[in-house]
Amino acid sequence: MTSTAAPTHAAPLLLIPGPSPVPEPVLEALARPTQGHGSAAAADYLRRVQQGLLAAAGAGPEGYHALVMAGSGTSAMESALVNTVAPGDALVVVSQGFFGDRFGALGRALGCQVEQVSCDWGQRVPLAEVEAALDRSGARVLTVTHVDTSNGVATALDDYRGLARSRDLLLIVDAVASLGGMAVGLEGGGIDVVFSASQKALAMPPGLGLVVFSERALEWRRKLGQPRGYFLDWVNWLPPMEDPTSSYFATLPTNLLAAAAAAVEISEAEGWEARFGRHRRMARALRRGLRAMALPTMAGDELLGDTVSALALPEGVASADLRREVAAEGVAVAGGLGAWSQSCFRIGHMGATSLPELLTGLAAVEQALRRLGAVVEPGAGVAELLAGWEAEA
Repeated sequence: MTSTAAPTHAAPLLLIPGPSPVPEPVLEALARPTQGHGSAAAADYLRRVQQGLLAAAGAGPEGYHALVMAGSGTSAMESALVNTVAPGDALVVVSQGFFGDRFGALGRALGCQVEQVSCDWGQRVPLAEVEAALDRSGARVLTVTHVDTSNGVATALDDYRGLARSRDLLLIVDAVASLGGMAVGLEGGGIDVVFSASQKALAMPPGLGLVVFSERALEWRRKLGQPRGYFLDWVNWLPPMEDPTSSYFATLPTNLLAAAAAAVEISEAEGWEARFGRHRRMARALRRGLRAMALPTMAGDELLGDTVSALALPEGVASADLRREVAAEGVAVAGGLGAWSQSCFRIGHMGATSLPELLTGLAAVEQALRRLGAVVEPGAGVAELLAGWEAEA
């Protein structure tokens, strides 16, 4: 049996770990007439997006560069490594899930000697194991994933900042699933490269690769010589990032820049700290509601970030069946990845999402579970979500 009720919201409501819902003013900006990539209008869009990225990452206006290019989180990840390691260089990769593993695969593809430190999914890599890997390899570049989208586990960045400072390392942080929804804290020092993508907590349309890097990282790149890349080379991008009206490297996606600038304006109106607080509130309230529906997180809540939750499936309920039934309610949730592909489903709670979307999503999951034969107390999840939302105010 499937639902025949027409959804009251724009369908599908994206409660997946990206793309996340895009606000109407951002979609309207995307539909503006296309501007030339060297125009004053495009330069203004770019400047506003760069300022927003620096603010979201906690960087001051001096000492950091913000790169915005057509691409994805993966292209931004490759840019981070292309500009900091050469073939044969030692690289330590901390992996707590699917996207940490991708860092390792990318490093090997670039010819690095990769020392990957991993753990069982749903856990964190002990810092002592990272230190041992650094000792063994002699690596001076270290990568970590802030929030691994595959399982929601968040890295304790303060630990890695301290480690990088004490060993004079170049620390690269994958913030694809966190930038705009959680504090990264570049102002605290110790992190030299942060990269992300437009379609997650920043609530922009997909299609932009985003990189923030320090002046120290740029000097590191210059000492590298010729990197194994051309389009992703920061040195090639610097002139148009500083003045796109008089410098050209590659055509900027001007409609996406217009949309991204509108999204930054929305974030700034909310305030970045308030935005981070809303994400914390969403995560805690939603997980409380899910527990009331016998849907615990696969990892302990104390290890999780604030933007995505991986939930254990009830016995006898397959991920594909649950997603199909939730989709019948006009809502999209995601399946598991990698090691958890058959044992969980995932909900994204990031960007423009807030209480109304969470209520709609939780009600859809309840209806889907009931149709699939799971025992769910009617309304229990929604009631606990509301109670949690008020408790976190």
